[in-house]
Amino acid sequence: MNMVRGESRRTFVGVETSAFSGATLLSFLLNAHPRIASIGEMNGLLRKNPEEYVCSCGNLIRQCEFWQAMRGEMAQCGFDFDVANFATKFHLGGPRWIQRLRADSFHNRLLNALRDAALKSLPGERRRFEKLVARNKAFIESVLRLTGKDVFVDTSKDRMRARALKMFSPYDVRAIHLIRDPRGVVASRLQRHGEISGRRAAYEWVWLHKKLQDFPSFLAPARYMQVRYEDLCSEPRAMLHKLYRFCDVDPDFEPPDFKSTTHHIVGNPMRLNGISVIKLDESWRNKLTPEQQKQVWEIAGDFATKYGYSW
Repeated sequence: MNMVRGESRRTFVGVETSAFSGATLLSFLLNAHPRIASIGEMNGLLRKNPEEYVCSCGNLIRQCEFWQAMRGEMAQCGFDFDVANFATKFHLGGPRWIQRLRADSFHNRLLNALRDAALKSLPGERRRFEKLVARNKAFIESVLRLTGKDVFVDTSKDRMRARALKMFSPYDVRAIHLIRDPRGVVASRLQRHGEISGRRAAYEWVWLHKKLQDFPSFLAPARYMQVRYEDLCSEPRAMLHKLYRFCDVDPDFEPPDFKSTTHHIVGNPMRLNGISVIKLDESWRNKLTPEQQKQVWEIAGDFATKYGYSW
């Protein structure tokens, strides 16, 4: 039987956002706090070669002492572990309709709660959830034991994880909705993935953040926080104090150079950059042509204004 050793009341914080919105930066900043641990994207390497992948500590991930220790910690919980496949992603399989039922929102708090209660009552669904939640719990507890911390932050953008942990674990589950100007997100996506059009990237930004507006329906209001990437970069100290308070840790902690702390972050390549100064990236103003900026705003502008963005 798989067991998680030494489990106590812990806090799990899921960062819900789109790609290229500053989640990796946020994981570095929060991980610098003496009570907060983050390894970035808990879903793992995802299509990356583990033999060549470099941990943010600077070592190849297979040679990293932290990730080697994770193997032993997971084994003591009754689970195999290999950095090539964390096996923590919340893909539960089944017909498409049941996948949508699990993941989508009815845009109504009561209906969403009834849906979750129904999923918990169905023996097959409950077994699927409990099996994957047990592995996720073992992973989280292993990280917290190795770091000596008690708050875990995940930036995987796996919306099902927070809900599943809320349903099937003792964790105090919280969520940070991280938002970035759609023009910045689109510019980064076009630069990294040239095959996608700006129009499609803008529509996907709107679609995702509409989903995330309904995301906190299973959480108490005090367990949900919206953060803009631009505010985090422009006023990092003030925003970190708010984030620390949200995570229920010492809000007056003054982090040193956040990159001087040892990190074992997986995810966006920026984790390997020698960046020690937090700087707002608004390169989209030059990367996108005026026509592209106008196109993105025509698609996403109405929704973006709700978050304080303007033309």
